[in-house]
Amino acid sequence: MRWNDLYIAGTGAFLPKQVSVEEAIETGQYDEESAQHSGHLALTVAAPEDSIPEMAVRAGRQALERSGYLPEDVAAVTYSVVFHNGIDIWNSASYIQKGIARAGALSAEVRSGSNGGLIAAELAAAYLYAHPEAKVAVSTAGDLWTDPYFDRWRTDRILYGDGAAAVALSRQGGFARVLSMATNTDPDLEAMHRGHEPFGPFQHDADHPIDLNRRHQQFLEGFDKDEVWRRVENGLRKAVHQALEEAGCSMDDMDHIVAPHFGAGLTVRQCLAPIGVHDLKRTAWEFSRRTGHIGPGDQFAGLNHLAEAGALTPGKRVLLLGVGGGFSWTGAVLDIVAEPRWSGAPA
Repeated sequence: MRWNDLYIAGTGAFLPKQVSVEEAIETGQYDEESAQHSGHLALTVAAPEDSIPEMAVRAGRQALERSGYLPEDVAAVTYSVVFHNGIDIWNSASYIQKGIARAGALSAEVRSGSNGGLIAAELAAAYLYAHPEAKVAVSTAGDLWTDPYFDRWRTDRILYGDGAAAVALSRQGGFARVLSMATNTDPDLEAMHRGHEPFGPFQHDADHPIDLNRRHQQFLEGFDKDEVWRRVENGLRKAVHQALEEAGCSMDDMDHIVAPHFGAGLTVRQCLAPIGVHDLKRTAWEFSRRTGHIGPGDQFAGLNHLAEAGALTPGKRVLLLGVGGGFSWTGAVLDIVAEPRWSGAPA
């Protein structure tokens, strides 16, 4: 969809301390061969006292403060996470709302895999359009990959980092105008992350850590690998081409591409090559290789990094890329109309 008056007014992030790949290799958590393929230097790893809901609140508060709006101005809060919030049968979105906004705002948790952040932002944008009197909506996203249930170093080809990031959306102005957002889906691929796992109701006695590599292999027992790659590439290509067309832009116009933090090899093959980009030069790779994959928070975190680094100046164009299991793909085109006030903020 082409947006006529939608802006990102603020960004925020909470990223815990880094654990280096070198340290993980020395302690036997990771190996040299995998490190060479991924290209990561470190992962962000939460402290024992950290929780994903609280990290999401901190990121959302920062985005709201930077936007210039107040908690009472927030009309909607959307929150996206992939893993577990820490408590069963609990409305995490209300906790996020309580930490960011006031009573009365809409709040919702969005479960759309690693594309959840952008989908949550798209839903928040639609809410703003449906309520012309609304001033601002906050979308926050992230994850915390907890031992012993999830091995961030070996569960998947992707390395997983903890943290959260957020954006504040407004129809009244901001540093980045959202020109377009387009989402494409292919539910035939949902079993790639399910494999042969049975449905609940609860699986507290299931084998841990979760083995996504095994689920991928089980999925491929009934699905041709080349066909999977074709559909994954075409799904992303369709979403991005629609977003670019609706924005009146081309890939050559994009100064920055904020892609999922999948590691060097997989980011190029799965996220960039399908849209005609064959290297990492225009991406936030130097940032992402020090965080790992923050679930649905990669795009918000990458955009926040570019803003804080002083890389977003008027006239630049940014493409946000989202890829999530299920499968879904989102492309969002931004036009930088003002330098963020927090440009040059300490890392």
